[in-house]
Amino acid sequence: MTVDAEATGHTYRPAPRGTVLIVDDNADLVRGLRTLLQNDGYCVVTLSNGSTVAESVAVNRPDIVVLDVMMPVVDGWEALRRIRENPANARLPIMMLTAKGTEDAKVKGFTLGADDYLSKPFGVREFRCRIEALLRRIRPEEGHEDMRLPVVADSGTRFLDAKDIVYIEGVRNYTYMHSYDTRFLGRLSLGQIEAREIPGMMRVHRSYIVRLSAVRGYHWASKSSFKLVLDDAEGTEVPVSRKLVTEVKNRIGC
Repeated sequence: MTVDAEATGHTYRPAPRGTVLIVDDNADLVRGLRTLLQNDGYCVVTLSNGSTVAESVAVNRPDIVVLDVMMPVVDGWEALRRIRENPANARLPIMMLTAKGTEDAKVKGFTLGADDYLSKPFGVREFRCRIEALLRRIRPEEGHEDMRLPVVADSGTRFLDAKDIVYIEGVRNYTYMHSYDTRFLGRLSLGQIEAREIPGMMRVHRSYIVRLSAVRGYHWASKSSFKLVLDDAEGTEVPVSRKLVTEVKNRIGC
C-alpha cells in the first residue's frame, strides 16, 4: 500500500508568505537569516552589496527588503536611494540593518525612506516580529481595520483589533483570544465570533478560529490529525477538522 508522504506525520510545510530580498555582505548573517525566513515560508533572494539592488527589486518583486548599511561597492544609503527613486517602489517596506544605532544614523535612514531600523546584534524573535509588522502595514486584511472584539479588562471591557489576534480558543462556554504573546479572556462565544464573518478569520475546528495570515506552516501529526503551525511566540499548533483540510489549504495558498 502506498502512503502519502504528507500523511506520515513527519512532513512540515511552511505556508507561502512572500519574498524577502536581503542585501548584506556578511555571509554568515545572510546564511542564518535565509534559513530562518525559509523555515517560516518565505522565498529569499540575497545580494552582497547594493550595486544591483534596483534591478533585483524590479526582477524579483520582493515583498520586503532587508538592507545593511555598511557594505562595499554600494552602501545601504545609496542602495536605499536607488530603490526609492523608482515611484513603483514607494510602498515597498525596507528595513535597515546596521551596527551604528545612533540617532543621527536612524534619522538619516528614515529621511531617505526606510521604514524600520534594526541595530546589530539583534535577536531572532525581534527580527521575525519586525518583518511581520512591516508586512501587515502594506497588506492589511480587508475589513480588519474596523473589526474589534471585546475582552475582559481591569476596567471592565477593552477591544482587540482582529488583525492583532493570532487565534481564538473555545473552552466550554467562554473563549480565549491569543495575540502574539498574550492571552485575553473573551466576552463572545466562538459561535458569536464566527457569525461576525470577520475577513481573514476561519473556524478550522470546533474549538478554534484562526487568522489565516498568521499560519506559518502545516503538517500531518498523524494519518488522521492535520495541524496548523501559527506565527505566535510559542509556535502554537492548532488542529483542523478533517473535512476542512482541503479548504484550509486552499485558503492559505498551499
